[in-house]
This record gives sequence, structure tokens and C-alpha cells, in this order.
Amino acid sequence: MTMVSGAADVLGILVCMKFEFLGPQCGCCVFAQVSAGMLTRWQTLVGQLHVTGQYQTPDHVQCPYKLPGWASVRYGHDAMNEAADGEQSIALETLYPIREVSRLTGVNPITLRAWERRYGLLVPHRTDSGHRLYSQRDIERVRTITNWIAKGVAVSKVASIIDRGGLDAPRPAATPEVPTVLDQWQSSLEDALGAFDLTLLERRYEQLLAVMPLASALTGVLLPVLRRQRRGTSESLLLDGVLRGRLLQRCAHREEGRPSVLLVNLQGAEGEVEALATAALIADAQVNLGFLPALPELPSLLLAAEQSGCKLLVMFSEGPLETAFLQRQLSALNQHLECELAVAGGCCALQTDALAAAGVHCMGGLGQELCASTRLLLAGQFDS
Repeated sequence: MTMVSGAADVLGILVCMKFEFLGPQCGCCVFAQVSAGMLTRWQTLVGQLHVTGQYQTPDHVQCPYKLPGWASVRYGHDAMNEAADGEQSIALETLYPIREVSRLTGVNPITLRAWERRYGLLVPHRTDSGHRLYSQRDIERVRTITNWIAKGVAVSKVASIIDRGGLDAPRPAATPEVPTVLDQWQSSLEDALGAFDLTLLERRYEQLLAVMPLASALTGVLLPVLRRQRRGTSESLLLDGVLRGRLLQRCAHREEGRPSVLLVNLQGAEGEVEALATAALIADAQVNLGFLPALPELPSLLLAAEQSGCKLLVMFSEGPLETAFLQRQLSALNQHLECELAVAGGCCALQTDALAAAGVHCMGGLGQELCASTRLLLAGQFDS
């Protein structure tokens, strides 16, 4: 019988024997380290348990994630060899939950899931309960993806560009400390917010739009900064107000002879800025755009579409549409409308097949392609 002495040895054996832990779910991760000397002792004890038949494990297993309050280690032959190298600490990779990745990159969780499911851009780790966990390499890849999208590359093309050029390979240690153009613009906006200087904030907005397209400014600078502000603070409300005003101003521009497009926000007040951003990008297709901040009753919406003479009705939602709404109301709307019906936002990536079955066009999420998709839909040449 193997003798185990001390609470630390008992804990060590438990750590080695169980290679996945489900700790508290929170917005940050702790960097775990285990002394190589202590690891050697634990491995020896586990090895003795193997010999006596009291416990069996695979030769090599690695814990796929690290969570606060837990130490996770490699064990088996590889861990024994590493521990034999000396008493230096073994640093384990830190993995982050999706909300923390969203906070660090400015990309909302729905978009991160869509990049994974629809485009295969990300392959996060998974816990037993299905929660996604991302490595530092994944976070760098997200930033690379946003940089390419900011340059005007369609999200569907980004994977082939990155993988062909090896642009997601580890960078030199000094590289991440060099701020990108987008980082610099984000910092300048945050400085204006920190000073609560509305005049400077408006000036920064105008300067930003002078050097990059609206889609790039929104996805690469404006919305990431807005998401990083704590909800309810003066800074978040100031930026929210500026964005709403500027985007509504773009949507309100009208010219005689242009086709009419009506956009309905299905997200409510919480998603209104993203809905307005989508509306502004659609308006760039040289259309007269009407914006409804909430979904009216179906008969009223049909009457509004008819009386306005709109050629395209767009429903916006970042999250998945309710099944009942998708199967009944959206299908009924599509049957009675005299114009094209489409959806935009994150729901396109999340429910592609269901939307196709309902006969509804998918325009995609925020990006330069919204303008092109609008033109193709109005010309009857769109293939979703």
C-alpha cells in the first residue's frame, strides 16, 4: 500500500489524477504555476499508485484549460522528463472565457461564435459543459482578423489570407507592444472620453471618417471603444449619444429618385447602436433609408412597407431569432410583402439554414459587404 503524507501530497495527487477542472466562471483567468520539484514528488506518488493498481491514467494527458483557484499540470512520462530538468517553475498557458476575449478585443461574443461556426476562423478549447476558452494565440488571431476586416477584406476571405500567409504565427516578443493604427485611434477616442470633451470627441470622429471607410471605423474603432466603457457611466453615455446622432444623420439623408429601404431593429434599445450602424452602411448604397427602432405589429409593418414604396425590408438582429418568430411571422411577412425581405446582423451566421428555409436573404453582419449586398438585392442579383 502506498503511503501518502501531508495535505499537499493528497492535493497534488488529486491534481494529477484529474486533468480537467471546472472552476468558477468569471471574467478573468489566473496564471497557474507548479514547482517542478513538487511536481516530481506528485508524479512519483501517482506512479506508485499505478504500480499498485490503485489508479490508472493515460501516459500523457494535458489539462485543456486553467481556471481561477486551480493548479493544472501535465502528467505521465512527458511531465516526469520536464520535472527532472530542475526546480524552475513550469508556466501553464492561460485560457480566457469568451466574455473576457470580447472585452480584450472589442469583438462581441456573438461575432466570435459566428466566426467559429460559419467561417472556421477560430477553434477554441471547450470545457466539459461546452463553454469556449481561448488562448493568447486565439486572441492575437482575433486581432489579426479585425485588422484585415478594417482594411476592407470580406470576413469570408480572411481565413484563406491568414492561413496562406502564415499571418497568425507567433510574433516577436516586441511586436505586440507596438500599437496598430486602430489601437492609436481607439486611444485617442478614449482620451477624449476621459477628458469628457465633447468638442474633441466630435473632432476625432470626423478625423477618423476622413481616413477610413465607415465600416472600418465602426468595426475597428468606434464600437470596440463603446463596448469597453462600463455601462451607465458618463463616458459610455457620451459616446453612445455621439454615435446615435451621427449615424441617424447619415440615415436621414435623402435624394429624390433613390430606392427606399426600411430597416427594423429586432434587438430593442440594447442593440440600437449596432442597428443604426447597419442602417448607415446600407444607406451608403445610395438609398433612402427608414429606421424603425422596434418591431411593430405585422399588419402595421406591411402597411408601412406598402405606403413607403420600399424596395427592400431589412430585419436586424445580432442574436438568434426566436423559432416561433422565424417560422411563423417572418415566413408570413415574406409571403405578403411586395418587396424583398432580408436579415442582417449576427443572426445570419447563427441561423443560415433556418433563414434560407424561410426564403429570407442573409446580408451578413457589420462590414463593407452590406453596401454591396444592398445593391445586389435591389438589382435582383443577390445570392445568399
